[in-house]
Amino acid sequence: MKYSCPRLILLLLAVGSVAVQMLKTSQKHCTSNPVCLCIPTGKSTYTADCSYLGLKQVPRTRPDVVILQLQHNNVTSLSSSFSSTLIHLDLSYNQIHNFADDVFLNLTRLTTLNLEGNKLQLDENIYQPSVFQDLKALRLLNIKKNSIQSKNEFPSGMWRHLSSLQILKIDATPSVYFGPEFRLLTSLTTLDVSGVTGFCNIKVIRDNFFENMPHLEVIDVSSCDLRSFAAGALTSQTNMTVLDISYNEELTFDSFANITYDLQFSNIKVFKANKIHCSFGIGSMIKVRDIMHFRNTSLEEVYLDDNRLALVEKHVLTYLPTSLRIVSIAKNRMVIGPYLLDIITLSGVETFDMSFQYYSHEFRDATEVFSCHNPIRPYENVVEIMTPKQKLLSMKFSGTDNNVTITLPRNLTNVNLSRCSIRLNIFRIVVRPSNQVSRMDVSQNIIPSFVGPVVGLNQVKYVDLSQCLCSSITPYFFDFASSLEILKLGSNRLGFSLKDDVNGAIFKKLVNLQELDLSDNRIQELPAKIFKNLRSIRRIKLNSNYLTEWNVDINHMLNLSVIDLSENLLSKLSHHATQSFSNLLKRNKSSQILLGNNSFVCTCDSVPFIQWSSKQRSHILDFHHMRCKLDNGTIVGFRDIEFVLQFLDFHCRDYKLVIFIAISVIIVFLIVTVTGLIYRYRWKLRYLFYMTRNKFRLYSPISQDTYMFDAFISYAEEDSAFAIHESISQLEDARGLKLCLSNRDFRPGTEIAANITEAISKSRKTIIILSNHFLNSYWCMFEFNMARMESIYTRNGNDVMFLIMYRQVSAKTLPLSMLALVESRSYIEYPDDPRANVVFWDKVAETCVQPARL
Repeated sequence: MKYSCPRLILLLLAVGSVAVQMLKTSQKHCTSNPVCLCIPTGKSTYTADCSYLGLKQVPRTRPDVVILQLQHNNVTSLSSSFSSTLIHLDLSYNQIHNFADDVFLNLTRLTTLNLEGNKLQLDENIYQPSVFQDLKALRLLNIKKNSIQSKNEFPSGMWRHLSSLQILKIDATPSVYFGPEFRLLTSLTTLDVSGVTGFCNIKVIRDNFFENMPHLEVIDVSSCDLRSFAAGALTSQTNMTVLDISYNEELTFDSFANITYDLQFSNIKVFKANKIHCSFGIGSMIKVRDIMHFRNTSLEEVYLDDNRLALVEKHVLTYLPTSLRIVSIAKNRMVIGPYLLDIITLSGVETFDMSFQYYSHEFRDATEVFSCHNPIRPYENVVEIMTPKQKLLSMKFSGTDNNVTITLPRNLTNVNLSRCSIRLNIFRIVVRPSNQVSRMDVSQNIIPSFVGPVVGLNQVKYVDLSQCLCSSITPYFFDFASSLEILKLGSNRLGFSLKDDVNGAIFKKLVNLQELDLSDNRIQELPAKIFKNLRSIRRIKLNSNYLTEWNVDINHMLNLSVIDLSENLLSKLSHHATQSFSNLLKRNKSSQILLGNNSFVCTCDSVPFIQWSSKQRSHILDFHHMRCKLDNGTIVGFRDIEFVLQFLDFHCRDYKLVIFIAISVIIVFLIVTVTGLIYRYRWKLRYLFYMTRNKFRLYSPISQDTYMFDAFISYAEEDSAFAIHESISQLEDARGLKLCLSNRDFRPGTEIAANITEAISKSRKTIIILSNHFLNSYWCMFEFNMARMESIYTRNGNDVMFLIMYRQVSAKTLPLSMLALVESRSYIEYPDDPRANVVFWDKVAETCVQPARL
């Protein structure tokens, strides 16, 4: 059969996929039990993890499995052999009570065997001489926490084949003895009989206890209920580098001299003697004779924690070797005393731990009061025992009482004075500049004021002053700490001091600071420039304070990666704050902000902040722990921020534009309406205005039947010849009427409008000399409209005006109000004919003297 190229490619891909799937399946099940996990440990080797599965039988493994983990199952016995390829076998915490003598047959590559936590009796019935015969490569054997008998010897035959064993972890009874068979363990370097990790109840270590194990380097007899340690027990351990006798509460310092004497013949590097005194009772004392032989050793680390040390013989520290790098006397009852004067002799010390002095033990330790008793040591050889009254004598005062000069070991780098019962203010302290201190922990003491400055710690990078109940810090306290990188000031009361630092003086010299912890300091507000010099800062913790707003300038912090503002009283972040944080996130996309557990409110004013939070949620580390309160008091989480934004969008829509437009429309409508009304009634308004003003000027009202003038002649200036000469000669001289003419009868000094309205109101009639000039004259039209208003509002609708058509006027040019008079025939045309003039003037005179018509 022939295949086309595309089909052939598809076929090859399918075959490859099946092969890969089969390979994965085979890798997944590398034991006979498919529930075990198969984990690659190299290119072609695997780990079979069958732990915590409740198995009752040991599964078979493939040859490529080198590690088998069967811990925490229900296996009761071992009868079948394991794969010879195994290197590590963990059978701990099962129910194994026996196994066949050939169970470990062919395990020639096995290096680690863990049988801890089973029910295997440590006797020859279980551990037969041939049981470990093939374990030629075994390096670690752990048989702790098994059933143990009170025999004084271990099974002798089981050790003969373990010449490669390096680490032995085994339980021990009071009468235990490591017999001659242990000399066969020529590679054994670590012996762990500790009761911390198993069962140990030795009580007494005799001078021959370790004689058959001369190659030991690490001996752990901690928590073995030791009561005494014989002299010479360790003289054979010339290779020993680590000795741990900790947690033997009744051993006490009485056996110390025996132990330290033997150590001078060893290669001891680490000595641990923590809690070798009862937790309760009188304080213990350390003497020169206890540690004098240390000076003949190359000891590097010594641990004397939790020993109720309260008394120290003078010059004890001078007997410690110069090779010493770590000294730990934590959890004792020490105070700063004269013995510290000798610390300068420890030129090699790098770490000094004096933390947790006067440490309060847990309540469960109180049972030791009735079961643990330490004898009182005699005082016969004690020289100048330190008492609490002598504290601070180790400090050499110079200048005033507030100036202290201290000399430290030249290699000291780490000082731990945490919770060591310091109760004083930190005034000016000068440390000799030869020191190398880089880390200092003075936390959990009582230091009301950080006054300073502290001079001489030129290389310090880490300082912990947290939980010191400090409420005051001066602007110059850190003036000589420019090398500082991590500063912890949490859980103090520095809120008031920081609030007044408007120019950032407190932290001005900390130009290399990378981490600042000001959490739990009752800070209510911070000045904008308080951190202005922290240009290298990477992390700022201000959580658990009382901040109500955030206006601190962070734009200069180019390396800032974490800022913690959680657990404050922030109701929102201002636009300035969100803009600063946005700029920070643009500069450093991996930056994170913590804002959880604040008092955020979801109101219309906080919508921009909530929108910003939603946009930056990937950078807000505790975004889903943020909550806010709605106006109705409901608490909602930011995990439902889309709902919150929709809710606020509905309730906070901006109606300002709509309201502005509506008000504008109303105002325009009112303006147009009022303007229209004013325009429509403009003549009425003007008439009423002038009539009212005339009234208040005490012009006498005219009776309806009595007028000062028979007629007021209204004319244009261009028609004055006719209006004045003709009307006077024809109406006054010839017919006896009294006319009112503007050029003759208007009162000088009075407004024209006032004269017009007064003349109209005092005249029975207003004669309009109508012409095109009249229509074009403002005052003529004013007189016309005032006369019209007079007839409507004062004469009760009686006709006041009488129009004389002096010149022919087109109807198109007449105003509507005047056109109505023309159409109602309330006018007469001037005939301009001598014969008809007599009749014309008779009609005019008749109209002027007749009562007005309705």
